[in-house]
Amino acid sequence: MAEKPQPVHVLYCGNCGLPAEYCEFGSGSEFEKCKPWLIQNAPDLYPDLVKDSNLNEADKVSDQLQSTSISEGDIFIFFAFSG
Repeated sequence: MAEKPQPVHVLYCGNCGLPAEYCEFGSGSEFEKCKPWLIQNAPDLYPDLVKDSNLNEADKVSDQLQSTSISEGDIFIFFAFSG
């Protein structure tokens, strides 16, 4: 006796409404709007988006650190723990 087919779970994009696997085939500008949703909700489908997002975030943090200056009167205390 043949096995009974099981239902398939389909993740639909919260932005464009297409199945998440098909977002990239929509209009180019629409896919740009989908990217943040896909990174948050379907990172395994588009690992390159996640990688690019992490690189962009690291660049932002680096830029912020480079533009930050310490003025006189700022006191910083650093603790080093060894275990």
